[in-house]
Amino acid sequence: MEKRLKTLLGGMSTVAHILIVPLFSFVFTILYRPFGIAEALDIGGVDYTFNITILYCILLGSVAITRTLLYLLRHKMAPSRLGYAVWCLGEVVVASLFGALYATLMDAGDATYFEYVGRVCSRLFGIAIYPYALLYLCLELHTASLGNEEVDSTALVKFHDEYQKLKFVIDSSAIIFLRSEENYVNIHYADGERTKKFVLRSSMRALEEQMVRHGLVRCHRSYFLNPSHVKMIRKEPSGMVVAELNEMGLEPIPISRKYQDEVTKLL
Repeated sequence: MEKRLKTLLGGMSTVAHILIVPLFSFVFTILYRPFGIAEALDIGGVDYTFNITILYCILLGSVAITRTLLYLLRHKMAPSRLGYAVWCLGEVVVASLFGALYATLMDAGDATYFEYVGRVCSRLFGIAIYPYALLYLCLELHTASLGNEEVDSTALVKFHDEYQKLKFVIDSSAIIFLRSEENYVNIHYADGERTKKFVLRSSMRALEEQMVRHGLVRCHRSYFLNPSHVKMIRKEPSGMVVAELNEMGLEPIPISRKYQDEVTKLL
């Protein structure tokens, strides 16, 4: 997955989408009433503002569910930019389906459910495109500025445990690879001619941003690899792609299919 797309699917981006998309859409609709939405949603003899409030609460709930699901599945799915765009469209469709259900129930039979799906979906697409585009542009600019920063592969890496207590400090160039095992991360590093291991109580997710900043790359759900310690990449008879390391006595590191391109780019 590209670095910029990773940022788009990160925790802060997820929270931003859940809060900003419905709020921006609600304020925009109340102020401007675009696309004849007031007439289209004149239902049930209820005040326009009340109907819009309910519909955008439905949008808030839909986006919260779908965006949280995307965040949880981001590593397994590894969506492309096109896949991410399709997911965003799907979020609007899901919200429209639930919004049309509310409108149908309030309208008491004056229009069918599918008629309201068309009304709600067409107008919601026209309104929601603004906050989606704005958030995407802001995150693109942010990640572009991060991309211009050089990877610091010589600085010391400070490892903290799950309680944020400093446990281990090492030159990033000495790190060979990291491997996760349940609630621990094994840090394999070079110490002169020998290789050693330090066991840290933490998670790969907590260390991911720091590892990328220091030049390591994720090659498997359980591994981070330092490309400078890779001797070669080969495919085993079983079909598994592995990285052989320069250090003697270390087993080859598996490389998952979805990470192969990212690893080879850094070699």
